[in-house]
Amino acid sequence: MNKIITYFLIFTCIISKALGQDTINVFPIEHYDQNIDNWISPASPNYDKPLVSADYQEQRLADFYRHYYSDADDDLSPWSKDYVNKELVKGSGKGIINYESQIITNFYLHDGKQNRAPYALNYRPYTYQQFQNIANNMDFDDQMTFAYVSENRAIAIDNLDLRALPTTEPLFYNHNIAGEGYPFDNLQTAAVFTGMPLYVVKESKDKIWSLVVSSDAIGWVKTAGIIRVNEPFIKKWLNAANHGLVAMTKEQAITDTKKINYGVAYNGNTLPLTTETDDDYKVLIPVRGNNGYASTKEVILSKKHSTKMPMQLTPHNMIGIIKNQIGKPYGWGSQLFDYDCSAETKALFTPFGFYLPRNSQDQAEAGNKVAILDKLSSQEREAYLLKNGHGFMTLVQIPGHVLLYLGNYPNPNSQNHEMVPLSYQNIWGLRTAANDSRSIIGGAVILPLLSAYPENSSLLSFFNSEYRPKFRLIYLDNESDNKLD
Repeated sequence: MNKIITYFLIFTCIISKALGQDTINVFPIEHYDQNIDNWISPASPNYDKPLVSADYQEQRLADFYRHYYSDADDDLSPWSKDYVNKELVKGSGKGIINYESQIITNFYLHDGKQNRAPYALNYRPYTYQQFQNIANNMDFDDQMTFAYVSENRAIAIDNLDLRALPTTEPLFYNHNIAGEGYPFDNLQTAAVFTGMPLYVVKESKDKIWSLVVSSDAIGWVKTAGIIRVNEPFIKKWLNAANHGLVAMTKEQAITDTKKINYGVAYNGNTLPLTTETDDDYKVLIPVRGNNGYASTKEVILSKKHSTKMPMQLTPHNMIGIIKNQIGKPYGWGSQLFDYDCSAETKALFTPFGFYLPRNSQDQAEAGNKVAILDKLSSQEREAYLLKNGHGFMTLVQIPGHVLLYLGNYPNPNSQNHEMVPLSYQNIWGLRTAANDSRSIIGGAVILPLLSAYPENSSLLSFFNSEYRPKFRLIYLDNESDNKLD
């Protein structure tokens, strides 16, 4: 009996020590009301007031078309000659090879830092041979053309992971380091949705993977999930898109009139419109044709979970989409087709006709005015946002993260109920000043931006100027070209 007690005490000590060194804990998000109607009343006089003019939305929609539904040489689509040529030779005459080769080199050498040593799913360090196998499969010794070739245009016929290297195996850094390990697979770049245009640079040696240029990034996708396009397909596809676009406001199944399933349409995905009824939209999806090229299939989407673009940009309509997303899990690089911070904001603004870049750092490019507040103190940053933020139309950018400012509302954790900025964001967790742990939120949430969180005083405020060197406001509703210094 004494031995059992002794073993139990030893086991308890070991577990306690392990828990004491844990780099994660769970943030009590239940302390913050996730019913957005309790923050922003549907009875508000501005609830259905447009946040931007119809003309401005049409301008933004035209820009969206340039990225996803154009084959004009000077546009920004993977079917556009100038855009593809720029991506192929970025940085040098063989830029895309140098870019891909550097990815492997960086991971293998891990910048000489032990905390950057790469680990596989089984917690084993990646070996030189593993990287060599991947490099061999990339097959860059094969002849490549570093100029646009129209026959290399393609389209996604399935929802796909865009990977930094041609492998499904994840690559993590040490999980004992705060902010590393699952879910941060460093090879996961983004998601490519059904119907997205692509340009095929080359196939891997085993033909399983294709290196592609998308509207948002470069990476590897499964070859089975894409198909080449020819001029007849492109003409039909773009003609339908010019008739109208439909954007998903909530994840839904794609079915035809016979109820046959053709996959899933995720929030923020768009497809060309053909016709509509009172309840449904009929849209086109690409499928594999008998001639080796893409063909079209007409399918049905419920109007309950989709909208013709651009949806009028009002608080009411944006809140409707937010309600569909609140509580959904965080997905780094859109793994499992969940969203991270920038994927969330990108998908949120798509139904309204806004193109936002995929990366949080690049989303400043979507703002016609950017307030650069890097040099302000924590208190000054908060005061500036409270005074100058535009509800629903201002993104807040800090290092490695972006969120949407919704407006100013009473602080629920204060007896004085002073006004604080309210945010909508998809976030993994809050970090400490020592950067030794994360308080995990792990999804899309409504969260007030407080100068300190009473649950844990060591958690960094989003305004913190000591540990967050960047703090910028991206105004999406300002039609001027001015940048604030």
